[in-house]
Amino acid sequence: MLNRRTFGLFALWLGCSVNLLADSYPYRAKVIEIDDLTHDTKRIRFRLLDAKGFLFTPGQYTFLKVPDDYVKQWNARYGTTHGEVTRPYSFASSSSRLPSFDLMIKLAGPPPGKDVPPGIATTYVHAQLKSGDVVRFSAPAGSLYLRKDTGRPIVIVAGGTGVAPFISLLEYWFENGFDKNNEIYFFFGVRSRKDLFWHERFEEWARTKTKFRYIPALSSPAPEDNWHGETGFIHSVVEKHVAGPSDADAYLAGPPIMVREVVKVLNSKGIGKERIHYDAIAVQ
Repeated sequence: MLNRRTFGLFALWLGCSVNLLADSYPYRAKVIEIDDLTHDTKRIRFRLLDAKGFLFTPGQYTFLKVPDDYVKQWNARYGTTHGEVTRPYSFASSSSRLPSFDLMIKLAGPPPGKDVPPGIATTYVHAQLKSGDVVRFSAPAGSLYLRKDTGRPIVIVAGGTGVAPFISLLEYWFENGFDKNNEIYFFFGVRSRKDLFWHERFEEWARTKTKFRYIPALSSPAPEDNWHGETGFIHSVVEKHVAGPSDADAYLAGPPIMVREVVKVLNSKGIGKERIHYDAIAVQ
């Protein structure tokens, strides 16, 4: 049984722990719009309830905290033992839109052949989240941003929802005229046509922005896709289109295996690690 002094110390520790937890995710944002981009990817627009101190550089990400009540329900349903659940998601809009910001989140199902639950955070977003809900976020973080306007070519390689930080970067770059001084090559790889979201927007940018080149590729196009563009894994498409030796700066986001293979290709083109930028984050 706790004596008064022990109980007081416990209460103090508990209060400090709660404060530390709240301090880790101090920003609250309300869902104001949800769009289905594809069969398994949503764009969610949030508006900060208190924007003071919440600043991000395009290309960065934030941690979304899954509500504790949802985690408890999940544990009861699946027999799991999750504690606090947070996941990092890249901003998918320019920082000029604050106090509003977008995230693009793909539903993570269970791995094929595995008797395990789907991704808890993405299931929360896809099955539970609705307009008006309030979600907690961490301060922005990450190093996937343009260091300076060098005038050198920029090679962007995105796989799937890895495109999200580049929507943020591209919107910001176009707002500030980076496409006038820098050739920008944007490679976007997905499995099939149904996975290729924002395709029309990227094509429009390719038509209207001075030095922007858009190269989408499908790794496994379906017959009904009627696809006449590039096919195959995106690293092979990059190898085909990027001439070497190159003095380009490169920015990558997507599955780890994609990033590894693209890095090999870029290295073979003379683009060293000091000019290749990516954040090693995974979500589910």
